[in-house]
Amino acid sequence: MDTNLQLILYHTAGCHLCDEAREIIAQVPKITVEEVEIGDDSELIKHYGTRIPVLMQPDLGSVLDWPFTVDTVTQWINRY
Repeated sequence: MDTNLQLILYHTAGCHLCDEAREIIAQVPKITVEEVEIGDDSELIKHYGTRIPVLMQPDLGSVLDWPFTVDTVTQWINRY
């Protein structure tokens, strides 16, 4: 991977698992993460409310639900 892969992290305020996910994501090289607060959108709450934190590859629509590790994130992004 020559350039950074753009991912989305669906999260909500006060979510300790989301904080853990950020720490894991920070250890994965060559990715850039846009954070999306689901609490501002009722459709996102309905879709992701019980699943957050969730990573998405927006170009592919591929999602990775919590729990994940540095290794599982790396394997997931390298599959495509």
